[in-house]
Amino acid sequence: MSPTALSRSKPGARNAAVADPPPDDGAARRMAPVQPRTMVDQAAEAIVAAATSGVFLPGDRLVEAEIARDLGISRVPVREALRLLESQGIVVSTPYKGMRLMQVTNQGVAELTRVRHALESLAVREIVAAGGGEARLAGARRAAAVHEAQLAGGDLAAIVGADVVFHGEICRASGNAVLHALWSSLARPLAVVWGLGQGARLGGDLVAEHGRLLDRLAKGDAEGALAVLEAHLAWQASFDFEGAIEARKRVGR
Repeated sequence: MSPTALSRSKPGARNAAVADPPPDDGAARRMAPVQPRTMVDQAAEAIVAAATSGVFLPGDRLVEAEIARDLGISRVPVREALRLLESQGIVVSTPYKGMRLMQVTNQGVAELTRVRHALESLAVREIVAAGGGEARLAGARRAAAVHEAQLAGGDLAAIVGADVVFHGEICRASGNAVLHALWSSLARPLAVVWGLGQGARLGGDLVAEHGRLLDRLAKGDAEGALAVLEAHLAWQASFDFEGAIEARKRVGR
């Protein structure tokens, strides 16, 4: 593992400027107090970013002590982060073999893509049914601009992360909280997959397709938006993800 690669995603110190707790009036709490973003969350994001950028490849062993050293934090939040990622299907625990990054197969990607396509197609229909319009798409427009800016920067994990955010914002714009939650549960597996496929499409083409999708949604053109979405996802059907993994292994990632 490359220490510098993981350290670029090193979690920052937890923000100490949190609100004062409410006075203790002796009443039992009915709900857990709201917590700020934790070191565990940041460690989980750093591990996914490392997988996206090729520091880890599917099937690689994830060694808790090495990750903690690279991130400059204790092993406890890393251990919890790995457990969190295991619950999301990103990490797989095998008896006597430890934690490993999820396997990626062409069949598995095809199944994931079909579910993603169904969710985003539903989001398109619900956005149009709600009237479309630029106001509803403001978050997605901002996300598209961030993705375009990240392409210029060349940081693979940041590019994929921005692309994930864009598509999540399309689902959020549907106004369907259940749809958005389901899509969000796929976000990290999609990030790992998209990291393997970077370079299969030109960045300029992706930016143009994002723009066309938003333009058609703003106009309330469901048929046109669905056609753009279909074309946007088509590359994954022909891309050899298993071959990409083997190629990266041969060249040292």
